[in-house]
Amino acid sequence: MLRAGWRLSRSFLCSLCEKPRNDEPAWSRRLATLELLLLEHPEFLSTSSNGNPFPSPSVTVVMPTWDRADLIGAAVRSVQAQRFSDWELIVVDDGSTDNTAEVMAAFATDSRIRYVPRPHVGQCAARNHALSIARGALVAYLDSDNVWYPGYLSAAVALFGAQPEVDCAYGAMITDVHRPGERILFEPFDRNRLLASNFIGMSTFIHRRHLIDRFGAFDEALGSLEDWDLILRYTAHAPAYRLPVLAVRYRVLDGKRVSATAKLDQADVRIRNKWRRE
Repeated sequence: MLRAGWRLSRSFLCSLCEKPRNDEPAWSRRLATLELLLLEHPEFLSTSSNGNPFPSPSVTVVMPTWDRADLIGAAVRSVQAQRFSDWELIVVDDGSTDNTAEVMAAFATDSRIRYVPRPHVGQCAARNHALSIARGALVAYLDSDNVWYPGYLSAAVALFGAQPEVDCAYGAMITDVHRPGERILFEPFDRNRLLASNFIGMSTFIHRRHLIDRFGAFDEALGSLEDWDLILRYTAHAPAYRLPVLAVRYRVLDGKRVSATAKLDQADVRIRNKWRRE
């Protein structure tokens, strides 16, 4: 199953790279079909964690959410669909006023999923709360409006098990919105480029949990762009590993993204001032 899944991911990646740019409807149809097959049937895609070098749960998945009852189910199912099954998912509900709790109740039979409702304090604090109760040796992130591809965690866990010197890694993001004409965001790691602007999606980023103790969690004083700041801190001592796997489908389905609602200028200036001496 793993080899077949790898071939499918590689074939899909190649098809995206080779598609004529004026064939937008056909590309959208292929993507929709692939996501339907891979994300809506987790019971067929999950496999055991035999041979896993990490204590259980190996991976903590951090998912903050706020008023996304109509989207979060797909995000959770994409975690359940991972071929690597030894994970815990911590869903921190940041004061939702819709029926998010009702949607999450449908996942109560999966003991790997923890639903933690809290007052509304913002995405940054919600992520930090999840980090404070995380048990996994590895920590990954998934926003509640995005979906993972099923081979992501298995590839990441294999990497960290085989290469103990690697502390953090990132995979490929499929997106329609970040750069005109480019659907794959998967650039080689470049520290100088990262200092200029972030090119690593948080939902593609995974790291060893001990980095939290070494470099701290998310900076709640920022209010936005805290993902860029954290990735800068976690890669200051060593580069992130560029993991050749389809990690996440970045979706824009509502107007509640932090990048669309938060004021970014202050956070941008603060982060640049913090790192300008490097």
